[in-house]
Amino acid sequence: MTLNLEVLSRAADQARGLCIDAVHASQSGHLGLPLGCAEMGAVLYGHALRYNPDQPRWINRDYFVLSAGHGSMFLYAWLHLGGYDLPMSEIKRFRQLHSKTPGHPEFLETPGVEATTGPLGQGVGNAVGIAMAAKMAAARFNTNEHRIFDQHVICLAGDGCLQEGVSAEASAFAGHFGLDNLILIYDSNAVTLDAMAKETQSEDTGMRFRAYGFDVQEIDGQDMQQFLDALNIAKERDNGKPQMIIAHTLIGKGIPEVAGTSKAHGEGGAKFADAARKGLGLPDEHYFVSEDVRDYFAGHKKHLLAEYDRWERTYRDWRKKTRSVCDAKRPNSGDPRCDLCRPVFRLPSHRRSRSK
Repeated sequence: MTLNLEVLSRAADQARGLCIDAVHASQSGHLGLPLGCAEMGAVLYGHALRYNPDQPRWINRDYFVLSAGHGSMFLYAWLHLGGYDLPMSEIKRFRQLHSKTPGHPEFLETPGVEATTGPLGQGVGNAVGIAMAAKMAAARFNTNEHRIFDQHVICLAGDGCLQEGVSAEASAFAGHFGLDNLILIYDSNAVTLDAMAKETQSEDTGMRFRAYGFDVQEIDGQDMQQFLDALNIAKERDNGKPQMIIAHTLIGKGIPEVAGTSKAHGEGGAKFADAARKGLGLPDEHYFVSEDVRDYFAGHKKHLLAEYDRWERTYRDWRKKTRSVCDAKRPNSGDPRCDLCRPVFRLPSHRRSRSK
């Protein structure tokens, strides 16, 4: 399916508008990442991710983890447009008590949020754990005839996340165990909270992750076709290496007064909201989403649900056939589970921490 650049470009700018309005209304929050990464959000939720907004816990969905959880309005804007149970009324309650749009994403509080993130780097650790679990599920339950688990785990992280030790440890783990279902997107915008990134870091991040065992691509993160091409390459490699996409972006894109500076990281650009919205071609109406963007995502949802229905048919057939296998393999030990269902974990002897 061809990428619809025209409507997704409008969706990206309208998502920027939602983020500007929500942060401006709450007088708190972070605009830099949501504005800088909007094109990638449009590609993910409007084209590339496999998900079912009506069944957000579908076991074979693609996972998206926002490790840079301070940029939460990025996620909320795209979950809203993607058709999850996150109405505009909740977008308008951003950072309010008991809303579904807290300052940092919280697991089980908001449909479509896969992990509670906020402490920098923790989302990378969560994504690695999810990728490992997905690999184990695929190895245990997929058969030559049925692929029940074949999803990807996509994690968006920033400079702050990759400076943290937890992300380094988790990434080294992912490389060691060959988690090629993991795609780590590095939002490389050359800015940190207090200053330009060059003031505190000078490493070659791509080389560091290659040393961990990752494949690394480097792109313009605000070129939607480049991003989709890199994402497709990462998905298709299946080569025993986790994947990293270094996406260069302009932090705070859409607010020229602060774009590309550390002032864009937080809510500093919100005071320029009216001029920014006009510059993005948005009408005076706040929290605006055009009918053509709504229609596009409604049509995309139909495509996603058709894909889910195809998987459901495969799953039903798998259950029918594995049930007969379970009956044949059921042990006499009194355990009601067959060998297929009872988890057994074995490590190669050279990786055991101690002898028996």
